[in-house]
Amino acid sequence: MLKEVFTSLVRIKGDSKHRVVSIKSSEAVDRELFVQFSKVLGRIYVGTPIYIGDVICRNILNTGVDIISTKNIEKQ
Repeated sequence: MLKEVFTSLVRIKGDSKHRVVSIKSSEAVDRELFVQFSKVLGRIYVGTPIYIGDVICRNILNTGVDIISTKNIEKQ
């Protein structure tokens, strides 16, 4: 099976300047899981401040993989 680091965006709640923050998986995962990860993360909103390396979703779908932020966003 082909494994890659999953990357996507998660919405930010209550910030008028920033709407989304970029995220990635903490390790490579099977590409077959990408659609399922996207469905889970589509329901998540995060608050600011957010820093690089913050865990957005721990152990997503019981895979042992964390979803982490790849960008700093300060509170407005």
